[in-house]
Amino acid sequence: MSAHRARVARSYVDALGTQRDAPPETVARFEELLAGDPRGFVAPTVVLREDAALTVEVTLPAMSWTENLRWTLERDDGTSDEGTVALREAPLLCADHRVASTYDTRRIAIAGPQPLGVHRLTLTVDAYGRGTTHVVVVPAHAYPVRGRTWGIALQLYTLRSERNAGIGDFADLRAVCRLLGERGASYVGINPLHATFRTDPESASPYAASSRVWLNCLYIALEDVPEYDSPLMRAEILDEGLVETLAAIRATPQVDYAGVADYKNEVLRTCFTVLNNVAERGGDGARRDLFDAWCAERGESLTRFAVFEALVARFGRELAGWPETFRSPASPDVAMFAAAEHKEVRFAMYLQWLAAEQLAAVAADAARHGVRLYRDLAVGVDVNAADVWADAEAYVAEASVGAPPDVLNTLGQDWGLPPLDPGGLSRGGYAKLLAIVQANCRDAGALRIDHAFSLARLYWIPRGADPRSGTYVGYPLDDLRGIVALASVRERCVVIGEDLGTVPDGFRELMESTGILSYRVLLFERRADGSFAAPEEYPPLALATAGTHDLPTIAAWLRGEDAELRDRLGMLETPLDAERADRERDRALLLESLIAHGDLAAGERENDVAVVVAANRYLAATPCAIVMAQLDDLLEEREPVNVPGTSTEYPNWRRKLATSVEALASDQRLERLCTALSELRPRSTP
Repeated sequence: MSAHRARVARSYVDALGTQRDAPPETVARFEELLAGDPRGFVAPTVVLREDAALTVEVTLPAMSWTENLRWTLERDDGTSDEGTVALREAPLLCADHRVASTYDTRRIAIAGPQPLGVHRLTLTVDAYGRGTTHVVVVPAHAYPVRGRTWGIALQLYTLRSERNAGIGDFADLRAVCRLLGERGASYVGINPLHATFRTDPESASPYAASSRVWLNCLYIALEDVPEYDSPLMRAEILDEGLVETLAAIRATPQVDYAGVADYKNEVLRTCFTVLNNVAERGGDGARRDLFDAWCAERGESLTRFAVFEALVARFGRELAGWPETFRSPASPDVAMFAAAEHKEVRFAMYLQWLAAEQLAAVAADAARHGVRLYRDLAVGVDVNAADVWADAEAYVAEASVGAPPDVLNTLGQDWGLPPLDPGGLSRGGYAKLLAIVQANCRDAGALRIDHAFSLARLYWIPRGADPRSGTYVGYPLDDLRGIVALASVRERCVVIGEDLGTVPDGFRELMESTGILSYRVLLFERRADGSFAAPEEYPPLALATAGTHDLPTIAAWLRGEDAELRDRLGMLETPLDAERADRERDRALLLESLIAHGDLAAGERENDVAVVVAANRYLAATPCAIVMAQLDDLLEEREPVNVPGTSTEYPNWRRKLATSVEALASDQRLERLCTALSELRPRSTP
């Protein structure tokens, strides 16, 4: 398989059906950024499906055809093989007549099928070339979904409880998983758990994080930290100032991220002191030994993330403002800084250990109650992210990811996220993507990949330019869906590809052939005349849901409150009255569909809970493998958690639920929904 050549689209059709020509200067700039080297001796990475013979394409001067090629294959399990192939016996694929010589490309049969994993192949032809390529063997299919199941999705930070520190945490999640497991759910969905910026907690979007590999430490449940139960810690938490702080941040209707971060930072630093003091004073150091072993196992990736956290605390969030010698993790100055700030680096590692420890414990406890976590993987990270600093060559800093004009934003969207470099992914053996996907499949039964079209193409915008001046850049979908399948099988995790918007030709078919579920939202599943698709029209290999984090809740949608909000924010291009008329028509169509299917009684049209239950009953009748209800819908929340296209204009990612975790146990709305879904989709016995 030859190296991927990124394709820059000169024109495209947007979600509104409009043909758009990309600005020539944009196309030229992106082609310059993505220009690869001429065809080399061997591609940097070869992706093979399991059971396929190991073959590679090599390009050498034509005069080398009488030579032998020697190869050595080092597998990731530590075993190896070697052999020799006569070039004259390899089929000629093409000839490239260059200025100095003619180069032949031949297909070389190396060996039979290889085990799943990432292997290293070294090729040598004396006097003509030597090269190394990554051989990534991937499964034909992702981990399979079983049966027709259901679950409930929530935003973790919105959970309100009598014991948390002003933000939903892993202990709250454990309680909800137990509750829903006892009521027949198979999944509990959560927002991305990606690490945000500890020094800038108000930058709260889980979709513009610092790292997609590491976790958000704000979700650590303080009482579940073993070091929390110590004399030093007990003395601190009784401090009058801390008691008042805790009461204040717990009572706010929105998450006070700065207050939560300050409180948890103070408590967890004391816990870290306890961990170190126990061992240093001759006590039981077994737990610190566990911490050290975990850090060693996570290796250089964890170290770089932790050093980055310390550097941000010193120099701020903007990487461009850092001293030049600190902008590369390989710099000697960075090594000296890490040594000098050893305690801070270790504290950052400690936070990640606690978060990973608690997430794994929640997943294990949930499984005992019949529930698996359904995690979410964002499409990218912030331009100043730890992931970008740790591996800058994997990203394209001169561009940002977004979307062309669509129904949510007719001006287009610039998400500000630097795209992964498709050529850089291949040169690195797809290790970056594999690490990201596998980290998010861990401790989960299902993973939603946000904007899964990124496996095939991404809308790039020249950094700082208007979103409408962007265009699509292609990615090697065949390779990337194989990488996703490998992570899925390794972690035994079902994968859902969020495929809303303008679907690239053949995308859904290829994802289906890989066993990756489609993502179907009730409000968008329409026939050509605008009526709602019948349940039997949904595909089996899909997840169906009534809403997402970017959509209004059902209660707000039924009343057109989302249109009114967008109008107040100056985001509505059509007159509000026209939007209201369209919504009234759509509302009537939805309610009539629910009534006709037998899910909603005609007399309950104005009952929000009845409509929510009916909508999910309607979806439960589809052949879709998974149905996910939204907790916000069921609890009759009216304010959205996020308004796409806004940042400071609306308090995104902050609103807490009005109903507490403790109250959910006796909530009749939840009981009604769970009973309905359990009757239609009873949990099968393993």
